Amino acid sequence: MLGRLSYESLGYLFLLTLSIPCFAADEAVKIPSNHEHRAHQEAFAADRLSFWQRRLNLGDWRITVKICRAGDLRRETVGNVHWDPDKKTAVIRVLDASDYQIPFAAVLRDVETTLVHEMVHLELAYLPRNESSASPEEQAVTRITDALLKLHRNE
Repeated sequence: MLGRLSYESLGYLFLLTLSIPCFAADEAVKIPSNHEHRAHQEAFAADRLSFWQRRLNLGDWRITVKICRAGDLRRETVGNVHWDPDKKTAVIRVLDASDYQIPFAAVLRDVETTLVHEMVHLELAYLPRNESSASPEEQAVTRITDALLKLHRNE
């Protein structure tokens, strides 16, 4: 039964709090800032780009990754790719971690998925494209991406 605390109970609580370690502000567990998350996201994206570029045999392409805010992407997307097949250049844009509503580790996993997805599009860059082929291509790219990542994550 909960009741009022006696002076004796308050004394015990006070002694108990003295035994709990206290930390100075600079020793406390630090929550990363958006800037730190972005720096980590950029480094992670660069690492994963390098890995998947080798794995997908896209070494002859000059691919860059840009972290961008949600307003810079089409609604309800987390990335895109723009490429020039003649010059073999591409820019992959991925959503900034600060625009996600999921834990940071899950953001990084999604960034890798987005990178692989967009790089699979590069594999298909030489195929003819039109409005009627866009949806089937997107479905195929998604299935290929899922298969590649499943294989990679089970290695």
